Amino acid sequence: MKNILKIFALLFIAACMSSCEPEEYDVPDIDLTSVYSIGETENNDLSTINIYRDKALLTVWNKDGAVTSFETKDYSDSSDDTNYLVTVTAVEEVTVVDGEGNESLATITYGYDLVASKETGVCNVSITTTNEKGEVSTLSISGTLVEKEIYN
Repeated sequence: MKNILKIFALLFIAACMSSCEPEEYDVPDIDLTSVYSIGETENNDLSTINIYRDKALLTVWNKDGAVTSFETKDYSDSSDDTNYLVTVTAVEEVTVVDGEGNESLATITYGYDLVASKETGVCNVSITTTNEKGEVSTLSISGTLVEKEIYN
């Protein structure tokens, strides 16, 4: 009887030891991505804007640390030897409730026009917002532009 318990104990330990080791660990699919990063903004709400050069993505970091990401379209980079000249449109889908309580999906677009000196990095960003009703507003932000690569 003692031998049977020892055999079961050894089989149990062997099963536990062999089942806990994975054959191979998953490798995350993370690559460096080139972005134009606008920081040191003179805006009370926005801290950093990252415009992705190779992906249809734009992220906005608020001063409180919250991040909002947007899908982009119509990316254009016509930079030359002395200036950065970038335009991109960010798109946000929002749910709108009318006066009767009916919900519908609407699109808000943000047109980003960036002009910066390659020598100093000083930049001006004009953000033109078109809301779901077609109303247009414009916000101008000054800051510092840096080309960098981040993990995404």
